[in-house]
Amino acid sequence: MTAVRTKQRGFSLLEILVAFSILALSLGVLMQIFSGSLRNADVTRDQAQAVALAQSLLASAGVEATLVAGDSAGVLDDKFRWLLRVNPFVQEPRPGETEAVRSPLLLDLWEVTVRVAWGGNSRLPERALTLTTLRVQPVVTTP
Repeated sequence: MTAVRTKQRGFSLLEILVAFSILALSLGVLMQIFSGSLRNADVTRDQAQAVALAQSLLASAGVEATLVAGDSAGVLDDKFRWLLRVNPFVQEPRPGETEAVRSPLLLDLWEVTVRVAWGGNSRLPERALTLTTLRVQPVVTTP
């Protein structure tokens, strides 16, 4: 009797386990990359909405009513907390000058600052941005 040797076909159990382990590790890394990308997309979307809100608040300051020193605050969509601060702009004297140079025009300068914050819960750390601009307004004279 002669033993006939046949060629072994297929994969051994060890080869299959190694292949599945490599596949599982690769999929785990890919899932982390995708979840990080989605998280970054959320952060970017929130930041774009916060910038749009801050720009809108800055643009509307002093348009409907005369600027008055003070603060106003609010919440938008239960997500964005904003603070609008209006102060008279005081230009400090330049080095070598004893007092600030005033414009001969009858205009008041106002510093308008908007701070928008969001997050600050267990899921996301608080993020905030601040925009500042100067507004010109005619001097209000009392008769």
